[in-house]
Amino acid sequence: MAKWQINEIRKTAGNNACIIFIHGFTGDTIKTWRKFGELLRQESALIDWDLLSFGYESSLIPDLTDLWQGNPPIKTIADSLRTFIRNDDVSSYGVFLFIAHSMGGLVLQRALLDDQALKIKVDKVILFGTPSFGLSKAWIFQHPFLWRFFRQIGDMGKTSTFITSLRNDWNNQFGDTMPFGFLAVAGRNDEFVPISASIEGFPDEQCAVVPGNHLTIIKPTKPNDASIKLVINFILGKKSFRGSKGTVALALERRKFEQVVALLGKNRKHLDRHALVDLALAYDGLGKRDDAMNVLGDARRHGADAMGVLAGRHKRNWLQDRIDEEARTSLTLYDEAYEIAKAKGDFSQAYYHGINLAFLALMYEDDPGKAQGIAQQVLEHCTDAIKNEKANDRLWRLATEGEANLILGKIDVARARYESMLKSTPTPEPWQLTSTAQQALLIADKLGDEQVAQSLLKLFSGDQP
Repeated sequence: MAKWQINEIRKTAGNNACIIFIHGFTGDTIKTWRKFGELLRQESALIDWDLLSFGYESSLIPDLTDLWQGNPPIKTIADSLRTFIRNDDVSSYGVFLFIAHSMGGLVLQRALLDDQALKIKVDKVILFGTPSFGLSKAWIFQHPFLWRFFRQIGDMGKTSTFITSLRNDWNNQFGDTMPFGFLAVAGRNDEFVPISASIEGFPDEQCAVVPGNHLTIIKPTKPNDASIKLVINFILGKKSFRGSKGTVALALERRKFEQVVALLGKNRKHLDRHALVDLALAYDGLGKRDDAMNVLGDARRHGADAMGVLAGRHKRNWLQDRIDEEARTSLTLYDEAYEIAKAKGDFSQAYYHGINLAFLALMYEDDPGKAQGIAQQVLEHCTDAIKNEKANDRLWRLATEGEANLILGKIDVARARYESMLKSTPTPEPWQLTSTAQQALLIADKLGDEQVAQSLLKLFSGDQP
């Protein structure tokens, strides 16, 4: 008999309230939430809340609908969640609080819309990196092979029947006034679910932005990490639950550039590199390019790294929205950062900026010859970097060597480098794997080699013989 996929993090006799975690696409009840649940369990103010995570089938095995088993559609998972809540062991709770990640947030929203009895028991809902407004065609461009084979990804499409129905039903039932506390959280560097898909359609007071990408936003390591502090403050009803950095991040993503300048501009000379990048982005958004470049001049005291952060931001924007100026700005910044790194003999920074230049030369400029020329230089920088390499840099060097060889058409060498990366110590974090896999799949698709793309997809998903 099939059993519920449940992980009980804390269950205390007499507790009447329960926090339920719901993982996302390809997630897991234990691995997805292990540290998050542990940190919430340590919070004394939440001692009266039990903690558990709910799971469902979601894997990188393609759906074969004429066989016995496949990944269920999101609506079916939502129905399963509702059934689970009616289970004797769970239905006795008087209050629920849900924390969902990615596709899990879509599961939760559908369940709340379809179950009046559940809805009245919900105190708060927190969504991390959930594509509530659907993933656009630009996102499909990033993941052409995934989209083709997985019905759960199809459900997440911006124009899919599921998303269209979900948003219509949500607006009709709730509008902007919900019967429970609601918070949609986006990751500043989320390349999988862009902010336009996760928070853009919700009111400011229901949104927050935290540092990190699609996976790291739910992988806190200590109690004062942004995601944990945000959740605890929101649960406890603190009005300033975002904090000053969170306020800047949200204003930036909402394109409230004047607010960012007002918050950061007065302390410009004392800002760290991340804040300088935020300020430069705000000036750039206001059309004040000279001011933006002056701020980047300040950022140079942090080396080429700060420019690379800004360049990466523009690159992600281009991948998400395909706006030409974003790609051109990214190219300009990466090129300048690359020259600075080479002049300083900083080989690790040189190969980092160089491989991004090669990537854009191939993907944006559509110039394979230029991309291959830069990729060859990048491999030389990688060799030069080995002598003084730090332990944490080895993983990125191997990933860079894999990508450079992929651009050069040396598929076997590229695969060997990627395999070495996967076996490196310390073990790569999930976000490092997804970042590397994304660019590798994009390059394989651009080169028109579906067999290579399928092989790389299996490699990064761990689906190896």
